[in-house]
Amino acid sequence: MLFALACEGVTDQITIENILCGYFENPDLDEEIAQLQPPFDETDQKQKDFGGWQLLLAYLGTTRFRDDVLNNDFIVIQVDSDVSNEIGFDVPQVDDDNQPLTPEVLTTNVIAKLIQTIDNNQIDFYSQNSEKIIFCICVHSMECWLYAYHNSKPLAKPKITGCYKALSHLLPSVEKTYRCYDKLSQDFRKRKNIDVVAEKDPSFRIFIQALEKIEGQVFSIIYGKD
Repeated sequence: MLFALACEGVTDQITIENILCGYFENPDLDEEIAQLQPPFDETDQKQKDFGGWQLLLAYLGTTRFRDDVLNNDFIVIQVDSDVSNEIGFDVPQVDDDNQPLTPEVLTTNVIAKLIQTIDNNQIDFYSQNSEKIIFCICVHSMECWLYAYHNSKPLAKPKITGCYKALSHLLPSVEKTYRCYDKLSQDFRKRKNIDVVAEKDPSFRIFIQALEKIEGQVFSIIYGKD
């Protein structure tokens, strides 16, 4: 597969899938995207197994993950930063003066934790395969990205807390299901809408910048160019 997805849940997976189709301007890219963690049942459009950050981190230390990296062109690892300060994740959200970290700094620290987890059972696996691993850190949740798009009002600063509640207030029909998030993120299948959110949300922008770095490789694979 061109892309494999390792996420907290299937709502994250479908949102990223739509972003990838839109960013690379290929509506058929879905056929080249595999949902690996948590496993996904295409027929029922439901998770086959449990998700969550604990199982995601556990997966990153397994042989299965390392095989998935080697057997796919790229793997996208997604996690919401709202869980970063929980025991077992252990990435603080504030600095030594108890001030909130900027989205950029928090993203960097969360990525460092994920790399450490990847290397726990095989030293230097990340450095040997870094060109294939794309990090997608949502500060503080995927709903913040969706809220940034669906809220047309200008904000003094990016909204990074209480985003599910804010999104539900904005769109009362919101529910935490695959089908709902597919609908919520359909507009990301157009590059112009991705550009809008990249201007509004720092952690979204960091993810898009990571996709920019592999754009040439992806188009070469899609269109069979050298």
